[in-house]
Amino acid sequence: MNARERVLKALELEEPDMVPVHSIAIDGNNVNKVLGKEPEMSDFEFALLKEQDPEHYAEKLTEAVPLIEVELFSGMVEAALKLGFDAMQIGIIPYEALNDRELTDPWGRIWEMMDNEGNIFPFYKKGLIAGPEEWERWPKPDIDKLAEEEYEFVKTIYEKFKDEDIYIMATDDFIGIFESTWQSMGMVNFSRQLIKNPSHIKERFEFQTKLICELVKASFDAGLEVWVESGDLAYKSGPMISPDAMRKLLLPCYKKLVNTAHKLGGKCVLHTDGNIMPILDLIVEAGFDGLHSLDPVAGVDIAEVKRRVGDKLCLLGNIDVSYVLSHGSKEDVEEAVKRTIEVAAPGGGFILSPTNMHPGVKPENLRWMVEAARRYGVYPIGQRG
Repeated sequence: MNARERVLKALELEEPDMVPVHSIAIDGNNVNKVLGKEPEMSDFEFALLKEQDPEHYAEKLTEAVPLIEVELFSGMVEAALKLGFDAMQIGIIPYEALNDRELTDPWGRIWEMMDNEGNIFPFYKKGLIAGPEEWERWPKPDIDKLAEEEYEFVKTIYEKFKDEDIYIMATDDFIGIFESTWQSMGMVNFSRQLIKNPSHIKERFEFQTKLICELVKASFDAGLEVWVESGDLAYKSGPMISPDAMRKLLLPCYKKLVNTAHKLGGKCVLHTDGNIMPILDLIVEAGFDGLHSLDPVAGVDIAEVKRRVGDKLCLLGNIDVSYVLSHGSKEDVEEAVKRTIEVAAPGGGFILSPTNMHPGVKPENLRWMVEAARRYGVYPIGQRG
């Protein structure tokens, strides 16, 4: 099987030839290390640009952001291919520069540009839309314009790698329905509105759902077949919102998103960190084809998830990034992969993946993870090792 066949087979809850390996991202510093090259210019070498045209500095930097993102995500796919992954995700965020260290976006969020060894690493700082009044005045994101940008971004990267044996998925990382809404308000204001004015939260969720559905259509038109809805729903201690609030306000939006992907002949996967056990049945009810993260550090027992919903959801993840992939030995990585495959892979419907990604993850640990997956993940499971 090739990578596409392997991934789609798993998403159909069947057994491919071997367990597919996927990641939501590879950070810029590690892309450089895997590919054995340094960028021609640091993302932070903007001083010359500022000196040349100080009055239009922010505008010119904003114009450069799409080029930086294409380069960054192309590098991720190339690095994933070199490491032996089967699948990688790509997705745009339409940032605008405020100055040489801060970005904003159409959803009313401020981001700090952290320096990750010369690569921009956006770090969420705060939201600017406290409630209905601010939302009423806020210039709404142009959905048609964003869909055009999504198409061009995806098409550029897809054409570059379409003949390579790696499967590219689209994602709305940082702009998913739940995350973009609460972050634009800040968690305190979001929680207040959730209690006092849930209709406003419903309106915000619905607006973002409409936007994301158009991005799904654009990415599928550009050649992709899987959409990953990204937005953490839980802390380590449990969900950020109650199951009741999720059912009333978020579940209808997720159903619409999933239906959009399915009507186009594609798949839809949910990514969320944290302890999702109390809302696991709602995730199934939404109709998602797969669920990513399943973080053991957050108390998620993948064996229990497999038992409860393994016949309804493809499970993606479970390899810890806080220790195993950032500080662990080769033996630590191999043991984590072996144990996860033993409980999650039998019967199919499983894709091995880091639970998340951050700059501290070591490239050699990712390579060990892939090697262990190839060793222990050949179907039928348990007959090689």
